[in-house]
Amino acid sequence: MTRIALACLIALCWTAGASAACRDDLIKADQEFAKSRSSLNAAANAAPAAKCAAYRRHVASLGQVSKVFARCDTSADKAKNAAQTKVALGDFTRQMNDACKK
Repeated sequence: MTRIALACLIALCWTAGASAACRDDLIKADQEFAKSRSSLNAAANAAPAAKCAAYRRHVASLGQVSKVFARCDTSADKAKNAAQTKVALGDFTRQMNDACKK
């Protein structure tokens, strides 16, 4: 869900003439999010320490996405995108806390 919102925001920035800094930050956030999601999927059956580390990286990545959205999203869907990111961040934080306490 957040991946789709991030992709849409990147496309919107290209068409709306967003600042170069926002475009760069959005691209970086998208790349980091994809990398952390891939690592999290790869760690699904890994040892608890590896799974915990993957969750920590993914939660950090979502935190960065949230900051970039707050700063760069000027679309009519800004509130919806922020809400989706907040929900995803909360969900993954809970999952991280479960995975890291074992």
